[in-house]
Amino acid sequence: MTPNTQAGMTQAFVRSTNLALVLDRITRESGSVSRADIAGALGMTRSTVSRLVDDLVLGRLVVEGEAIGGLRGRPAVPLSLSAGTVVSLGLEVNLDRIVATVVDLSGATLGVAKEAIDALDLGFKATMAIATRLAGRLLGQAPDQARLAGAVLAVPALVAKDGRSVVRAPNLGWDGLDPSSMWDVTFRGEPVPLRVANDVDCSSLTLIQESPDASFLYLTGEVGIGSAVSMDGQLLSGRHGWASELGHMCVEPGGAVCGCGADGCLETVVGRPALLAASGQKDLDALCIALDTGDERALLAIDGAAKALGIAVGGALNLLDLTTVNLGGHLGVLGEWLNPLLAAELDRRVLWSTYSEIELASVSQAPLRAAMGAGLAALAHVHADPAAWVEPLLER
Repeated sequence: MTPNTQAGMTQAFVRSTNLALVLDRITRESGSVSRADIAGALGMTRSTVSRLVDDLVLGRLVVEGEAIGGLRGRPAVPLSLSAGTVVSLGLEVNLDRIVATVVDLSGATLGVAKEAIDALDLGFKATMAIATRLAGRLLGQAPDQARLAGAVLAVPALVAKDGRSVVRAPNLGWDGLDPSSMWDVTFRGEPVPLRVANDVDCSSLTLIQESPDASFLYLTGEVGIGSAVSMDGQLLSGRHGWASELGHMCVEPGGAVCGCGADGCLETVVGRPALLAASGQKDLDALCIALDTGDERALLAIDGAAKALGIAVGGALNLLDLTTVNLGGHLGVLGEWLNPLLAAELDRRVLWSTYSEIELASVSQAPLRAAMGAGLAALAHVHADPAAWVEPLLER
């Protein structure tokens, strides 16, 4: 390899890295950040930043807004992520639903398709056939100028770190299966590759999008209990990508047998079926009404759920030193009754609770977030390597 070739590769790497840094600043402050702001934040010269921004604009990843006059110097031109030019497909399969979304680089959801299902009754092949149909329909409605970044399927499961297959799905029953083997979706004549990701990890990406440096424990409930941890805006994945499975922490040794095969897991106490059975209610709406009217059995069920959550969440907070707990799914819906009891449990169990306040927050739109977050996951490589998306347009 000649010195000139080495220099060229180095220059290309530096440019690619700088494009990613500039795009990250625009992502974090879309609509309110200028070239001068980026130069100051990154310690680059204004001319360097201006050239990089020009390339991102020509590559249709970034758009310029109307100039804003200042007291001194040139008016600032706010920069935003481009809408509708680079899109992705995000899907979720859960026990009772399939959701498909098209998400663009700005984080906006351009389309949603849903279908209620019984995944256990349908089985793997028929469920994926519905997902394929919904995906094809949505992609057919994508903007004419859009380029597709990819597709990610969110599932309630442990998944292979390379995103190829499901490793273990206690409630869904897809252990060892590869959803891409049942996937046949094209976009403008080209096959669309499919990756698989954990559903709660995907949901957490929507929270990180709202607050890029956020640190939190996210706990969401449906049939099972899913969880994820963000540290300074980065998901805690673990060695195999299987971290944060709080739903399978034992809170009641010798208790009910979980779908995973162990006894006394958190989801056997606070999963939706377990809570409804303990409260004697037929569905979540009925449980809320019973709690609102002071039904003794319903109140006892919530008290038991708070104690079980206190053990699991308290242990996680002691281990990870997190102060924010986001609750989604039925745990978020029940926040009015659950959160005060859980807060008292955490105050008792978390060693540092008297020195730093623990924040409990309910997360809205929980059923949509997994599919939306899957779309964001499919866009991650655009943020990581914008040069690959810019260069083809610059060469025209």
